Amino acid sequence: MDFDIFVKVTNKGRGVFASRCFRQGETVVIGKRVKILPERTMHSFQMDFDLHIELDEPGRLINHSCSPNTGVRNNKFGGYDFVALVDIPAGTEITWDYATTEYSIIAFPKCICGSPQCRLNIRGFKSLPVQIKKKYGEFIADYLKLTSPETATRWPIK
Repeated sequence: MDFDIFVKVTNKGRGVFASRCFRQGETVVIGKRVKILPERTMHSFQMDFDLHIELDEPGRLINHSCSPNTGVRNNKFGGYDFVALVDIPAGTEITWDYATTEYSIIAFPKCICGSPQCRLNIRGFKSLPVQIKKKYGEFIADYLKLTSPETATRWPIK
């Protein structure tokens, strides 16, 4: 799969692009957990209400869009697979919605995705309208499918 994507610099920093066409439902990038972090960072991925991790590259380089072409699925490597939500033509930037893993986002005061459907502010899953949550269906972090942080059973961080 390494030859199926490439990284290049964009106006948002480095981004991941398709080297070939991907069909809806295909795994585009497999993001593997590199380490568990003691707290959230600008580049961390939320795996549970109190668990943030760092992914390997290229997963950590995939940029946000309010109308992304991939969704996330928890994987056996302790990270996320980025799965095509639509057919993705070769040369297209691979994007995902940060709100599909982050319950609450405080690091990005203004969205710069440039999508016609841009929400302007990325606030996290808890603030997503119901119709957007339904659009992503199963392609959100597993912990967001289960409960709210107020009632969550916390797993120990090891």
